[in-house]
Amino acid sequence: MRAFRLASVALEAERARLGLRVQREIRRAAFIVVALIMASAAFAMLHVIAWVAMGNVSPIWRAVIIFAFDLVIAGIFGFMATRNTPTRAEREALAIRRTAVIEARNGIGLSLIPVAFGLLRNRRRRNRM
Repeated sequence: MRAFRLASVALEAERARLGLRVQREIRRAAFIVVALIMASAAFAMLHVIAWVAMGNVSPIWRAVIIFAFDLVIAGIFGFMATRNTPTRAEREALAIRRTAVIEARNGIGLSLIPVAFGLLRNRRRRNRM
């Protein structure tokens, strides 16, 4: 019976880990959207302002300076979007799941693990309907 409880704990830990990962991916997508919006806004508004402010510089150098500034801003937000490390809670949930699965395997043998997960999955499907 202990092995079935451990299998249930492993399933719950995996559910929590996946939920946290979805939240992390949503934040990542939000950073990407901000980076794209910022790049577009910089392209539209800052170009005009900078172009007017650099009245005494030749037009080609105005364009080069504005382009370099846009690349730096887009790079900063792009870097923030690529930072995608698991949170502490995600790592803990993964460790709990792994421990529970190992303990469950030791308790009831490898042949009953698929049966247990199948029963849990079927019960969840029936509860959703």
